[in-house]
Amino acid sequence: MYELFVLGELMTGEKHGYMLQEILKNAGGPYRQISSGTLYPLLSRMVENGSIHLTMDEVPTGKRPRKIYQITDAGRSRFLELMEKPLEYGADTTELLQYKMVYFRYVPKSVRLECLNQYLKYLETNLKHVSDFEAELMFYKPEPEKQRTQLLRVLDHRKRIGSADIEWVRAEIERLASEPE
Repeated sequence: MYELFVLGELMTGEKHGYMLQEILKNAGGPYRQISSGTLYPLLSRMVENGSIHLTMDEVPTGKRPRKIYQITDAGRSRFLELMEKPLEYGADTTELLQYKMVYFRYVPKSVRLECLNQYLKYLETNLKHVSDFEAELMFYKPEPEKQRTQLLRVLDHRKRIGSADIEWVRAEIERLASEPE
């Protein structure tokens, strides 16, 4: 996921490592922070595999030079490959979709629509799972009743969020489908 982020950000232009880290910290929100110990080894691996190019920024005497990263042709190909890769369903699916959406302007409409349709399937599957579990609880009425009642409230919350997400994604698919290529 972070490889996609780095390549996507470099599609917009060259950046130094600190700027990449700051953008990612803001993109991930207050509870999903990336450490230097994660980002800089990733950048080093990406330089080694040829996805990005590293240059040193000229600075006044006595100051540490900044490392400036640029995407390469191989990096552009890798970026497209990651954008076309089907969403993996798991705990990070929503965040991965959001990263992909930020960089939609760099991929064809067909890739964007496929990504949104995959996410819609993920959301619909989750909603069905929650609804099925809720129906099971209503039918079997497991004890203790207070816990079952609270669990049903949690499931109601999840259904409402899931329904709202599905509605938004369907509208986004419709909006995108009606746009010219």
